[in-house]
Amino acid sequence: MTISIHPPYVRLLYGLLATIVAATVGGCAPAVLEAVDPGPSPSAPASTPTTMPTCLPTPTVYPTPAPPPTPLPTIVIPMLTPGAPPTPQTELRTGLWQIPDRVIPEGYGVEIHFTRTSQQELDYLAAAGFRWVRMDMFWHVIERESGSYGFSEYDVLVNAMSQRGIRIVFILDYGNPLYDHGFPPTSPGGQNAYARFAAAAARHYRGDGIVWELWNEPNLDHFWTPEANATAYGQLALKAVTAIRRADPTALVVGPALAGFEWPYWHTLGQMGFFGQVDAVTVHPYGVLQPEGLIEPYLHLRALLDAYSPRWKVPILSGEWGFATTEGGWTDRQQAEYLTRQWLFNLSHDINLSIWYDWRDDGTDPHDPEQNFGTVYNDYTPKPSYLAARTLATTLGSHRFLRRIPLENPEDYLLLFEDYNSVAMVAWTTASPHIVILPITTDNVEIVEMTGKRRIVETEDEQLALPVTASPQYLLFQPHQRPSTLGGWRPADTINCLVAHESATLPIILDRHAPETLVGEFQVWIRGALRGSLPVAITPFAPEQVRVPVDLGGLSGNVRAEVRLILDDPEMAALQAALIWVQVTPP
Repeated sequence: MTISIHPPYVRLLYGLLATIVAATVGGCAPAVLEAVDPGPSPSAPASTPTTMPTCLPTPTVYPTPAPPPTPLPTIVIPMLTPGAPPTPQTELRTGLWQIPDRVIPEGYGVEIHFTRTSQQELDYLAAAGFRWVRMDMFWHVIERESGSYGFSEYDVLVNAMSQRGIRIVFILDYGNPLYDHGFPPTSPGGQNAYARFAAAAARHYRGDGIVWELWNEPNLDHFWTPEANATAYGQLALKAVTAIRRADPTALVVGPALAGFEWPYWHTLGQMGFFGQVDAVTVHPYGVLQPEGLIEPYLHLRALLDAYSPRWKVPILSGEWGFATTEGGWTDRQQAEYLTRQWLFNLSHDINLSIWYDWRDDGTDPHDPEQNFGTVYNDYTPKPSYLAARTLATTLGSHRFLRRIPLENPEDYLLLFEDYNSVAMVAWTTASPHIVILPITTDNVEIVEMTGKRRIVETEDEQLALPVTASPQYLLFQPHQRPSTLGGWRPADTINCLVAHESATLPIILDRHAPETLVGEFQVWIRGALRGSLPVAITPFAPEQVRVPVDLGGLSGNVRAEVRLILDDPEMAALQAALIWVQVTPP
């Protein structure tokens, strides 16, 4: 995917798309959304990087010319109610390789456009903390003669990434002139040939942890020439899934990699049973002004998938998403803010894998968005977004996401992470900069700013006056400090689709590493009313899951809820809470 839209229309078009999304998406069918308007992001001055890689990489070698740029998708979203899935949903498969867990930086990656490059570039990329790369595996490069497959060019990339602990999402794309005149295959012969190509790739790389993605943005005419067709894509994808499974039963297969949220397309695939065959769905969530604008589309997508996949919760992956830095558009600093917030926001909304577009600026024209999506400039000088990615990966490395702590202002974000028996927080706002008072009971707090600068902040009267801005900042605590007691529990999911009947429950995961047992009560609050409770004892080193009964009577649609842990110790009680979403459908 690439975007080819020229200023001054970029921001206007993004804004129009965001408006369309916000006005038309819904919740669990036939629920009604309760929107949370994240508000505009304040402008921030551009930041000039001050460091350079010690050795600039040699020029990239491509296996084939890159595909032409992707036009920004036009999103048309009529509301449709899904019917019953045609076949029962398959159970979640188990194997050696899995979708990443919610531990930083396991689920963070970047798009690349090379198979061969210098060792310096590879090390430079790995140093940012990226654990994934996404790259096209061009069908016409692999199969130049019918039935003959050559993977040598891609072997180089797989070996280089494997040496650095980086996994790959390979996109099985695009047409092959040997079949259907090079157009996306729609004939039985062409589709069977694509399936054989997919199976050959899976067989060749069996055991390498590759994730196979079925095409790229097939809902765009640009990539499904001459006209996008959901049924034709679904037929092709289902054949490919079957072939890959036969070649490698442990393979992970994802799709459909749609650009934006084109709901009729999703429904067509659901009716074809697509979500019962893939291991996760991928979406490219372009079309919003800032990452937090995706609350409503994510809620709707979760509801749609749950409607078509009632037996297990199909994971959602952010397969490609970025913000370009151009004159008159987003600044370098805003791009860094959005990269950090995109990854954190996704993780806090059950999106365990996020691929940033792009690794490196494709050119030097400051007016062309397509040339300015990178985390490094075209000459490999790091942008603030590279520094932000590296800071996130190193500061919160090995930390698990626990929960979003609700604050008085819904535009303020406070996320809690835990690494064994110490905790960390990340704070930012989508509102204008202001002060947030946190009931932090410790002598001092180490603050790490978005691009790595550190400072110590003193608390006063058992409170921390924290200035919050659009730039995320990290609050670090030592195991001996009191905030470490905030760890040990987390909601299983941030977005929950529940049916309003007497047996409705919310799952909570208990996993405490501190030596003391916590005895108290979980409470679920919705719209100021207590809707459920469960006495609990959180025992050290005894992980388990409990389910809190919740009364959903009189509720429908998407509702914000709070899970609170009520303890005898009132210290920092306001921080023993989690903000979640409950999508309520009638019985």
